[in-house]
Amino acid sequence: MRVMITPAKWRGISCKLECGCKKLGSVHMLKRLLLLILFVALGTTGIHAIERPQPDDAGATYGGLPIRARLDGMQRVWQDFNRCSAAALTMQLSYWRPDVNYWRTIDGLNPNADDVSVRLDEMTSYAEQFGLKGIERTGGTLEIIKRLVANGFPVLIENVYYDGSNVMLDWMSHNKVVMGYDDELGVIYTFDSLLGFGADNLGRPVPYEELDDIWRPLNRGYFVLYEPEDEPLLRQVMGEQWDIDYNIQWTYEMVLQDLEQPDTDSFDLFNLGTALVGLGRYEEAAEAYDRARAIGLPMRMFWYQFGTFEAYLQVGRYQDVMDLARNVLRNEDGIEEIYYYIARAYVAQGQPDYAIANLEVALWRNPNFSAARELMDELQGA
Repeated sequence: MRVMITPAKWRGISCKLECGCKKLGSVHMLKRLLLLILFVALGTTGIHAIERPQPDDAGATYGGLPIRARLDGMQRVWQDFNRCSAAALTMQLSYWRPDVNYWRTIDGLNPNADDVSVRLDEMTSYAEQFGLKGIERTGGTLEIIKRLVANGFPVLIENVYYDGSNVMLDWMSHNKVVMGYDDELGVIYTFDSLLGFGADNLGRPVPYEELDDIWRPLNRGYFVLYEPEDEPLLRQVMGEQWDIDYNIQWTYEMVLQDLEQPDTDSFDLFNLGTALVGLGRYEEAAEAYDRARAIGLPMRMFWYQFGTFEAYLQVGRYQDVMDLARNVLRNEDGIEEIYYYIARAYVAQGQPDYAIANLEVALWRNPNFSAARELMDELQGA
């Protein structure tokens, strides 16, 4: 598949506000850091403006969002095979660092050609090389996406994609960047390295009603980059979701609501397991994962999500870790995380030599895998 990278012309935000029946003209961001977003009305009947909330404004609220917003200045990147994470991160990074290079991002995230997945914490580590910080959360909503975009933060979301008649075989994770929305049209706008960038490269529209269908199976995960000096503003925009403990509990309660729906499925049970792992309720998590697996999951689910291994390890189900790991590796042997969990199972059973052997494979596949490196150092007495 071809790769096209278009240099960013400038980093900015362009939004429009409709107030009653009066349509306001487009405006530009005057300054990014802690300044005002002004919406200037064209005409002679007066000026309408929205103030960008300041970090020290304790009374700031976010209910009055503009009905449409779009972030400009990002690169458009067509992905190479199995490299949507690097493509999405490159596009998101380019909003802040216009000269970021897609191929270097691949080298940073996928140092081994056989690597088939990227965790969000890997993206954070890579972004830190550019002086940026990252935050990942689950249980995302349309409202939080809109608040982030309206305040100048493009959002990378983990969603699913498949193109074929067999969902279990064709299903895969896919990352895209939300860079706009329009309440009047009922769509978010995305830069999608596989499906494109929409008419005139202004963003590919995804209807609001379709968003959750592609987002829910991966626990509605989202990822935000920001300048360190923007952290106070981002904390205000995210509200209670900034707190990781609150977010985990929020996600858990959201999944419980999903499970009450008539069309609940194995993804909901899997998400329940992941939320329970976050809460430290490993016995319940393992049971939820068991139920999800009994109903059926796409074969690639364990390429991207590793909570099942963690739950089984925590409750002493080491053989189940081994069996699940071998099943995954039969289909795809390029997932470094699988070798890491095998190593931990061997450690728990008092077999450090086997653990070290598997950690060597994990680190050969990804030398940047910090958890594997830390366990290796511990076992070797470093």
